[in-house]
Amino acid sequence: MDDSDPVIASYDVYLTDSEISRFVLQYLDRSAELPYDEGHDQKPTSFRLKPKTGLVEVDVPIQTRVNYDVSKGLRYGDAVKRSRSAREGGAYGLAGGFSSGTSSGGKVKMEGAGDVEMGGMEGKDGSDILRVQTLGGRIKGPEDGDPVYMLAAFRGQNLHLSPVSAVVQMHPQLHHVDALDEIPTKGRGKARKEGEEEQQTEARAIDVKVKAAEDAEAAMVAGNLELLKKMQDEKWTSYEWVDAETEEAWETYEGYMIQQDMENVPQLEAAIDSEDYLDKMSAPRIDPARPEMTGWAMKQNRKRQKEQSGAVENDTQG
Repeated sequence: MDDSDPVIASYDVYLTDSEISRFVLQYLDRSAELPYDEGHDQKPTSFRLKPKTGLVEVDVPIQTRVNYDVSKGLRYGDAVKRSRSAREGGAYGLAGGFSSGTSSGGKVKMEGAGDVEMGGMEGKDGSDILRVQTLGGRIKGPEDGDPVYMLAAFRGQNLHLSPVSAVVQMHPQLHHVDALDEIPTKGRGKARKEGEEEQQTEARAIDVKVKAAEDAEAAMVAGNLELLKKMQDEKWTSYEWVDAETEEAWETYEGYMIQQDMENVPQLEAAIDSEDYLDKMSAPRIDPARPEMTGWAMKQNRKRQKEQSGAVENDTQG
């Protein structure tokens, strides 16, 4: 053993249940020192998931006491409250198929007023102010060649590894802007002409037909439209958000991140030998005597040499 690089610790490695779904949410515009939790007064109020199409949304509180434009907060909050999609349980953006048509699930939560003590509230009780920001992302299915991520948990001299189902990058969603854009269209829903009665316009689904120069491009466009329709039609599944420092969260951590049955853990068996492992982990090895031979060809050549050497040895002994 090289004394300059001593082994300072060793651990027994255990794999936990791979059937449990574990998602890692990455907040790209959020510092790691400012997590969304109870300790920073920004514990998420809602978590929504569309399992089939992989859409994820999280509602996080907005700190209305710091760097907050009350007039815009009232304007956007009123738009969300009056929004047809929000009232009927729909969604905007990707989750709504890029339309304001109705869908199911996931209403935007509005909390009661009482913590806003700023100017610009004349004649308003603050109940309509925008108090949550929606962050959204999409679960991407694994593809060949993708890295396999693991969550590690130490327990004494044991290292427990839990496979990650997906890493989801969360981005701010502009649902409040979409809701504001929807309001003028509702105003145009009534048209009055002299001598005519008011007529109500009704929102109807429109079939979009796209012509493409190439069949491949047409198939891709059709596939995207079909995916958007599935996203709009699928219902949200809502979950309660449990803060990381609660007793319930630690109990879930114990159950999902620590191998429970230590006596009946299946043993890992290597699918490749040491030589194959080195070939896969290292740059292609080159035979100095025959530089044209690298990788697999070099391995086959060494294999033939060993077989010939063994055959010669047997003939000599015979």
